[in-house]
Amino acid sequence: MQFPFLNRLSLRKITVGTANEAGQQARIVLNHLLEELPDLLMSCVVEVPSGRVVASYTTTAAFNPNQVSLRYAKLLRATDVALAAQHIPGGPLTEMTLILDEQLHLLRPVQGGQAYCFLAVRIADTNLAMASELLRRLTAPLT
Repeated sequence: MQFPFLNRLSLRKITVGTANEAGQQARIVLNHLLEELPDLLMSCVVEVPSGRVVASYTTTAAFNPNQVSLRYAKLLRATDVALAAQHIPGGPLTEMTLILDEQLHLLRPVQGGQAYCFLAVRIADTNLAMASELLRRLTAPLT
């Protein structure tokens, strides 16, 4: 049995957690994201119920996909509960954007809300509209 948090974090390399079809599709999506956004800080595809990272890419140990994924999986679960209870007006969640001082973080639910794709980029390297459109377009095979 392998525990991702006990393994050394692979930097600047796409890591796939499972060898199944979902893992291979996630690898393809991350490859396309890297082609379009070469200055990408981090991206990962995560299963929401378990918080397990299906595939990931990071440029620095400060962006550990295993730690980031748990935080955002909890956020998406809480948002889904609030939407279902109609505490937040609107339809289904299509994207969540967090704007930090120097970074953009985008989360896009895929596979009917059972997983999400996360993307982190520097604001100096891209803009929100471009990052959002790329994420929408490139995650279409995962939906």
